[in-house]
Amino acid sequence: MRDPVGSCYYNSLYQDVKRYSKHGEYFFKELMAVFQQRAELELNYAKGIQKLASRLLRASKGMSNNSTYSAWCHVSDEMYSTADTHRTLGNAFQQEAVLELRQVLDEHSKRKRPLDNHVEKTGKLLTANWNEQLKMKKKLVGITREHEALVNFVETNKHICTEKEKQKMLNRLTKSAQTQAKLDEEYFSRNMEGHQVRLKWENTLKNCYQIIQELEKQRLEILSTTLDRYRLHISGFGQSLMQGQRGVEQAMQRVDLQKDIQALVEETSATAQENKADFLMADYFEEDSKSLMGKERRRDAIKVKLQRLEESIAKTKKDREVFFMIGLLKLMKSNSDNPSSANQKNMKETRQLLEETTLKQDLLEATHYKVSLSLVALGEGRAIHRFSHSFSHSISKWKDKDCEHSVIQLTRPVVMRSSRQTSSMYNKGAPPPDQGPPHPEQGPP
Repeated sequence: MRDPVGSCYYNSLYQDVKRYSKHGEYFFKELMAVFQQRAELELNYAKGIQKLASRLLRASKGMSNNSTYSAWCHVSDEMYSTADTHRTLGNAFQQEAVLELRQVLDEHSKRKRPLDNHVEKTGKLLTANWNEQLKMKKKLVGITREHEALVNFVETNKHICTEKEKQKMLNRLTKSAQTQAKLDEEYFSRNMEGHQVRLKWENTLKNCYQIIQELEKQRLEILSTTLDRYRLHISGFGQSLMQGQRGVEQAMQRVDLQKDIQALVEETSATAQENKADFLMADYFEEDSKSLMGKERRRDAIKVKLQRLEESIAKTKKDREVFFMIGLLKLMKSNSDNPSSANQKNMKETRQLLEETTLKQDLLEATHYKVSLSLVALGEGRAIHRFSHSFSHSISKWKDKDCEHSVIQLTRPVVMRSSRQTSSMYNKGAPPPDQGPPHPEQGPP
């Protein structure tokens, strides 16, 4: 069975930035432990600092090849030559480095802790909706098959039955039709909910990705600031430390924080790869040419389904135009006034609604195209559908035991906002504001 989350590019990006953050957190913990132990081992410095320098060098080797982490490799070289460091240096490490690093580490841990739970929760909703659609479809197919068998039985035997028996069969037929219609409506509703659940999961991944990325920018700033403080402390010591100090100063001169943050953004941001997502389409018993349903009844039933789809498409197009106009009004207001966080939030919500409506329209149009092919096969409708150029090569089928399922693969935009500017050291990692809504006449994503 297909995995509904396996084709999501947002999930790949989120997992990549999590791995990057895990390496950064490991380096942060190692660095904090190094400073803590160095403060405690100053009296036995000649023996202890050599071990810590080796540990710091090993920790630095696993990090990204940028100027900030490279500078810490030079710090480990300096530590080999500072066996006579004074106790006051250890006190300075304890008060200015260890405490701040621990505070930042605790704050980052608290902010990242709920992210995985939120992603897992929305992912379970997506999987549950997917499985529920499959389950309801199987049930609908079974009930429809039984209903059609009952229809054929009534038509075959009505001429030999008494009036009482005919009335009894008619009652059974009516009840069966009502049950089948109710389940059909529930199945269609669950299918329409699928894209909403998918978008909620993708938005969760995108938001969590941006939070972690902002925390990693802040981590680089803390490391750079701590490195600068470290340089200032050791620069006050005597001539015996000058050689080691010179190496650290040279490394600091090569630190380019803006370049490192830009490399972080490029390494963890979206690429130009085409992001395609699979969506389960609504399949109907009437589309099966091998079913027991008569040709005329099939034709009438398919027309009913197409009518419902056309009404849904018209409503969705109208909603899309409304959301676009709302977005334009909000954009004009934000340009005329000073943009506030509330305006940016409203713009983001409007864009999400417009994206959701666009995806819903694509799914409805694709379903209309697929269902209309069955009508063409019955000798009605146009051979060339108005959506054939968009969906003819995007729809595939796969079998699960006795059922055949239709899946459409749509190209989804990877919308990421990655600021290339250095954020404030005390910035809580809020993601950058969203952009305005796309034009409603854009093609399918």
